[in-house]
Amino acid sequence: MVDRRAGTLTVHRKPGSDLDRAVRAGAPGAELRFADAELSEREMAALVDRIVADTAYWRQQGIAVNGAGPLSDGSGVSVLTTAGTEAEAARLSRHYDARIVVRPGRPTAGPGPRFSPTYPVG
Repeated sequence: MVDRRAGTLTVHRKPGSDLDRAVRAGAPGAELRFADAELSEREMAALVDRIVADTAYWRQQGIAVNGAGPLSDGSGVSVLTTAGTEAEAARLSRHYDARIVVRPGRPTAGPGPRFSPTYPVG
């Protein structure tokens, strides 16, 4: 997480890895702060995958899950639901035994422009 006003970079990570040393080596002179994260990026991605795979189940339970993604501080995941209520967050958190933050929202999609790389491919 970048705090431009304070001029700091906070790195949330699970303790016990060599990440601190690698980040310091890659950002010499930067004002770095390290904070412990509850979940790794891989664990959050797996949780997001489970929640998205359970969309039909949650629809039957009255919760319209429209998307999910990791929280930047490693504390859990954010889930987009149609209603976006605290009650939904509590039910999801209990079910997955993890911190789930719920926000209201609907999925959006639309046609995008064709991607044409500007460099040689292949």
